[in-house]
Amino acid sequence: MNDFYLSLKDEHKPTIIYTTYSNIDNVNNRFRLIYVFNESIRSNEHYRGIANTIVYTIQKEIEGFDLKDKTCLNASQQFAGNGNDNIVYYYNDNIFCPTDFGFDENYCSNSDSILKRERKNNIQTDLDSPIGNSEFMKDFWGMSYKRNEEIFICKYAEIYPFIEATPLPETDSDTPYILLPDNYVKIARYWYKEPLTKGDGTIVYKSHAVKLKSGHRRKLLYDGCLLRKIMLPEITMEHLLYCLVCERRYYVDNQDKVITNKILYQIAKDAWNDTKRSIKPKKEERQFVVNPKYCEKYGVNKQAARNIAAKMLLDLQLKQLYDTNLSVKENLESLKNQGIKIGKSSLYNWVKSQKI
Repeated sequence: MNDFYLSLKDEHKPTIIYTTYSNIDNVNNRFRLIYVFNESIRSNEHYRGIANTIVYTIQKEIEGFDLKDKTCLNASQQFAGNGNDNIVYYYNDNIFCPTDFGFDENYCSNSDSILKRERKNNIQTDLDSPIGNSEFMKDFWGMSYKRNEEIFICKYAEIYPFIEATPLPETDSDTPYILLPDNYVKIARYWYKEPLTKGDGTIVYKSHAVKLKSGHRRKLLYDGCLLRKIMLPEITMEHLLYCLVCERRYYVDNQDKVITNKILYQIAKDAWNDTKRSIKPKKEERQFVVNPKYCEKYGVNKQAARNIAAKMLLDLQLKQLYDTNLSVKENLESLKNQGIKIGKSSLYNWVKSQKI
């Protein structure tokens, strides 16, 4: 119970948590959570809706959490207390309101669980997650993990492109670079190289993405949705959901099948509605990326195009920033202070080429 309690965020810790009568430490860990609210719960349906959102909040914060005793979802089956002398309990001053857990007053869950609704392909249309493409949602709920997931991805690839970075501006094929916008962000990936031996004995390396493993998957998927809202401020919930399906397919280790369609839907819905949490993307250090159209037109590889682009951009910067009223040495210091990296001899050569 102690580990469970400490794993929850402070703002989501129950007002009271205590071990129940049947608790046996490390054998049959049983404990009850009590949340005190600042308003009355109006009905059984209202209660179940709040309970479900609390359970989902716990699932987001504690990887692998599974609610085995479902009686807590029924208001008629609630009771409290433990007469044992060895009861363990914690309490705090937390007083909650339903929206603290993302509960939508316009939607109360009925007696069917979310999982049953998923199996029945019941398309969600609650007010805080507007769905404009009913066919997409029907296909989503009908999709089985790894069986027809690829078919789903291919079907909607053009409608909802799998974005992993801020879309770049169109650039003509005569320009070797594409300048990155100031608000450029991307999804961080980690890669490893697998050595492969060819028929002639030479070794080549194939790159593979490091897949997200159990422990932080839901949080990272949620953060990815928030980043995509920065990349594409007008992104729809369906688009977020499609990107999550692609993430699960290509970048998540889901052999345990914990990241279900239900989980993806809830992550997309919560992230799409999240206006409170801010995420600070890692600042992009690059100024540009190579323009593939330039490489194709002029038959050069990426490295050659990168060198050409770097030289062109440096030349443009020097023309804008070089002060003819200063000496070369003084300009070198001024350029350095403005973040322009250039050696003394290179600057002298540039000055000579410009006949300054």
